[in-house]
Amino acid sequence: MGEFVGIDPRGAHELIRRMEAGKAYVSATRPGLETAIAEAEQDWAGRQGTTALHRAWVLFHDSQQDLRWRIDTIEQLVPVRERGMLTATFPFTAEHEARQAAESAARAILAAEREDEREDEREGERTGEREGGDVAAAVAAVEGEVRDPAYATALLSALGIETFTRLLEGHGGPLAQAYASAERTGRLGDAWHELVATAPAGALTALVTGAEQSGTVLNRVATTLLNRPQDTGWSPGDLLRPYAANPLAFQQLLAEHPRESRVLLGAATADPAAAQALATALHEALKPGVGADGLRERAWATVIGTPGGRTAAEGG
Repeated sequence: MGEFVGIDPRGAHELIRRMEAGKAYVSATRPGLETAIAEAEQDWAGRQGTTALHRAWVLFHDSQQDLRWRIDTIEQLVPVRERGMLTATFPFTAEHEARQAAESAARAILAAEREDEREDEREGERTGEREGGDVAAAVAAVEGEVRDPAYATALLSALGIETFTRLLEGHGGPLAQAYASAERTGRLGDAWHELVATAPAGALTALVTGAEQSGTVLNRVATTLLNRPQDTGWSPGDLLRPYAANPLAFQQLLAEHPRESRVLLGAATADPAAAQALATALHEALKPGVGADGLRERAWATVIGTPGGRTAAEGG
């Protein structure tokens, strides 16, 4: 299963734009041609009417869809962004194949969860936990495919937001990666973005520690948790370790959310276990040349105004 693919994303995007122009030309030409055929009636010399134009439009459209899927997938599979040709082995040879496989995997996960529930009932263990061996195996089975954004999106859709959130805390890695793949390629609907505001702390930390999320998602999770003073189901390191790997996102948090940032810095300063992650995250976000100058200066202003914050940054 799978296919070795080589593609230049920049050139493929240009081809998609040209095909879009071709679709626009075909769409503009077809009405006039149909009118001319209707007026000519039996005198029309052609035999096929506008069928060929419709087929050309469909060819352009289907080719665009396939190229977009290939670009999105290869950019998820190749960890380092480079100009020019990218190569990778795709888990699936076509987008529809990825969707079908994801739907099958979701059914297996849901069936495993139901079986675990029945087992708990038989044993009288109504603990509310969802970390049974069957579910763990079913979730682990998708690990090799969730970087395909079509697969990831179909998997999330088939599981549903409630089940995804419930399973995330116990099985964060593959499910968190599925969310990252779908979100980074713009395939998630509004409801999937909004789950961050209501998900429990354990699910949110599993989301950002189980896979590298976009800066947008990381900052949404951070501001949500930092505005829940009563929620103790997470530690500063749960945010600082992902921020150490994404300094631009941390810089943005420091600059644009000073109140929440001071809560995080204060909690981290008081937590010896988070000291190294704090120092690394601050060093990477504030060192010269990282991000825009103005944003970095505003981030520094937040750190300077936080007791112990500047010392941690300088110590990194």
